[in-house]
Amino acid sequence: MESEGMITMILIAAVVFTTVGWFHFAVLSRTVPPVIDSNMSRAAQHTSLVALIGTLHAFEAFIYALVFRWSQSLGLGGFKPDEPLSLMDVYYFSLVNYTTLGLGDIYPSGHLRFLAGMESLGGFLLLSCSASYLFSVAQSHVKKGD
Repeated sequence: MESEGMITMILIAAVVFTTVGWFHFAVLSRTVPPVIDSNMSRAAQHTSLVALIGTLHAFEAFIYALVFRWSQSLGLGGFKPDEPLSLMDVYYFSLVNYTTLGLGDIYPSGHLRFLAGMESLGGFLLLSCSASYLFSVAQSHVKKGD
């Protein structure tokens, strides 16, 4: 039934959105302070933070890719073009979608469109928060005269 698929997708998207957001902040709150408090140079600290945050975002997009595949196997939608897509194709779509780039060469159909919208919203939110976090760390170093 159409409404059952819609409700299922809303629940899946809400769980993934919340879990990925929680995971993002949990990782940042546990890994950034030790980097900032380390004896590394400021340049090494910033490089480490950029690598950490970039890896974190790439992992989060991969989680969404797995959820897209799983949701597709549940019959909640598919992807266009209708050719068989590998996990790498779906991960590529997820990265493009997470960053809100939206190239459009691969796009979801059915209820997967809702998950795509939630991924874009979450990606935009978390990318913005990460950028803000990096900016605040840089500002604190400037204020300290480092």
